[in-house]
Amino acid sequence: MRILFIPASAPSHYFPMVPLMWACRTAGHDVCVAAQPWGESVVVSSGISMVTIARSFDMTEELARHRRRGPVATAPGAPPALYQTLVDAQVRFAVEAADDVVSLARDWRPDLVVADPLVLAAPLAAAAADAPLVHHLWGPDLLRGSGYGYPGCGMAPDGWPGPLRELYARHGCEPRTENAVTAVDPWLESMQICEIPSRIPLRFVPYNGTNVLPPPVLAPAKKRRVLLTWGSMLVIRDGIEAFPVADVVKTLHEHDVEIVLAVKGADRGLVPDLPPGATVVENVPLNAIVSSCDAVVHHGGAGTIMTAAYYGVPQLGVAATRDVQTCCARLAATGAGIAVNREDATVDALASAVASLLTSDRIGPAATALRGEILAQPSPAEVTDRLAVLAAGSSR
Repeated sequence: MRILFIPASAPSHYFPMVPLMWACRTAGHDVCVAAQPWGESVVVSSGISMVTIARSFDMTEELARHRRRGPVATAPGAPPALYQTLVDAQVRFAVEAADDVVSLARDWRPDLVVADPLVLAAPLAAAAADAPLVHHLWGPDLLRGSGYGYPGCGMAPDGWPGPLRELYARHGCEPRTENAVTAVDPWLESMQICEIPSRIPLRFVPYNGTNVLPPPVLAPAKKRRVLLTWGSMLVIRDGIEAFPVADVVKTLHEHDVEIVLAVKGADRGLVPDLPPGATVVENVPLNAIVSSCDAVVHHGGAGTIMTAAYYGVPQLGVAATRDVQTCCARLAATGAGIAVNREDATVDALASAVASLLTSDRIGPAATALRGEILAQPSPAEVTDRLAVLAAGSSR
């Protein structure tokens, strides 16, 4: 079987797909990824072959441009400006990627297309290959659960943006309320925010890229170790002011813990002056560090939450925007972590949250229970078998 994977325009959306890709390869299936130029390092280093698409479109610049523009007013009852910006950007990405993915699908003839639901060009590839489309989620289904709708995820075609309907007509692809026949979901059902049609649960397996590891990261901590990280996209999308790094470091230092900051190399200059004993590691995969930690303080990204949850580590999420606030709220509801919205993250509020994180006798057991729930989900190998049956039963 040939399987084409199409991730969204960011490595953080690619990482959750990798364990399923590995399982497909191990089962003997051929896998190819269609990704933008960032994938030429990220995808290839994960051991998967790829084809480059949409070279001229830069989603990172789209997000940065939105941040530079500042808040935009919207009419009462209309989707928030950030959500509308997301939809508009994804439509532009679809227009740029359409010819590339359709050509690839016609030439390579995949039996199955697995794509991030954000990728609005994916149904065009599936239609060109006469193959089923499967969505691969990454966290709470914010597109379906937003209340505003998203093309192909519960939104009726007559509500789609005009340029998207025109794009589908040009490629002979019928717009549908549901573009995918099923959705693979590594985010726990107990933490979801809405019902997902034909959902296939998938065990989350941490993958955060590859690199050479500094040996101290793997050594046992001499005292309680707390990891501090703000993900790969926060600075680009929202700016470092969206995460109170200095205040968190100061508060952690007062609790006499070993502090480890995990950052991208590009963000190293944003790290404030650190107290003695604090360590900065650059470009080290998160999953290589978390297992040795007693707690994690982060920005609330779904991948970070699930990585810490996989290892049963208590968490504190300080979330700046609605999407990650939703992720953190669902985590907090399990008891395995604490959520603080960025606008409420005063020094006193952070001090209280950190104290609870490090002293509570309830968060640790809840984190252990959450890990158990993750491990009970179907493995990537089991899900691969289900997808093979699905592809074999398609009309092609």
